[in-house]
Amino acid sequence: MRVVSANLQHGVPDPVGPPDLSLAVGPLRDLAADVYAFQELDQLRWRTSLAHQGRALAAALDGDLLWARAKHWLWAAQGNALVVRGELVAREVRPLPGPDELRSVAIAEVVVAGGRWSVAGTHLSLDRTAATAQLRAVVEALADRPAPRVVLGDLNLRPERVAPVAEELGYQLVDGPFTINARTGLNRRLDHVLVDGASIDASGVEKLPVSDHLAVWADLS
Repeated sequence: MRVVSANLQHGVPDPVGPPDLSLAVGPLRDLAADVYAFQELDQLRWRTSLAHQGRALAAALDGDLLWARAKHWLWAAQGNALVVRGELVAREVRPLPGPDELRSVAIAEVVVAGGRWSVAGTHLSLDRTAATAQLRAVVEALADRPAPRVVLGDLNLRPERVAPVAEELGYQLVDGPFTINARTGLNRRLDHVLVDGASIDASGVEKLPVSDHLAVWADLS
């Protein structure tokens, strides 16, 4: 199974201009993931022409959508999405604990390439203490789901903070290059893939035409 995680910053291009998420569709298709985890997508916000960006991406990538609304204002919201190019057999969205804006995790059981996987996609707090607690909550939410299990997302934590939690909870952290501040100079890795019960065959990063984050990908078996 190939997984991709990308904080898309609602389609803000590089160099900065009006949001245009369609710029990312071709490169995302080229990555050919079975499961995509996206962060910072808009739903019915003026800045992105009232689009539901999760639905638009799912249609463009020929996948099924699991939308996880996070912070919201009346009908408008920003959220995360899992887009599954396979069979989405179970789905759940849970709020995460924390002192700042609402964070959530999308949890899915999927069948791709003949195997069943449990996957969680999330975007954690900017507060490191809160983000660490939220990471534990995400892993705990997957605990009663069948292995193999995968956690994807912008965790807002550097690898040296993620790795001890991953190891303690029985997960392997995918290592790799920096992923953040693509416009001004990459300087740290905040976007991660954690794996329990599977092998990591290959991994890497990809610069997209939008966002200040690189996309991360991993091939798992």
